[in-house]
Amino acid sequence: MRAFILAAALALPACASALEPGAAVPDLAARPLQPDGQALSLRALRGKVVYVDFWASWCVPCRESMPALEALYRKYGARGLRVVGVNKDVSAADAQRFLRHVAVTFPLVADRDDAIARAFDVEAMPSGYLIDRKGIVRRVHRGFTEKSSASLSAEIEALLKASP
Repeated sequence: MRAFILAAALALPACASALEPGAAVPDLAARPLQPDGQALSLRALRGKVVYVDFWASWCVPCRESMPALEALYRKYGARGLRVVGVNKDVSAADAQRFLRHVAVTFPLVADRDDAIARAFDVEAMPSGYLIDRKGIVRRVHRGFTEKSSASLSAEIEALLKASP
């Protein structure tokens, strides 16, 4: 019984740190995935509606989610949406091979040591976090379907209409 209580107590901090709606987004900086890209800070994106998407070349649903996110970025970018793709591949070559087939124009950053994924408490691939202009997580998307894509579009539209 003591072992069970100890194990449960040790698990509580991990559960309490889950990044869920209503939580402030961690202030993280990340290095670019592409050699010609720029480092990115989430703090620098305050004032914008941001969608942080965790993806990898081995993630089958990412083959559908990345083009859908690109379409949302093109549709809403001029109105203040920023999309940040956080790559989970260990090898940059794997990510680059994926991007030759699924090209995107939004910023991509690397997370080879899992620091960003741990800060966001990523539980599934792909995982996306919709963040309002004040830096508060408003919605967490785990996985990807056509239904979740339509829902995300409506959620983005609502946040963009909300006053800053």
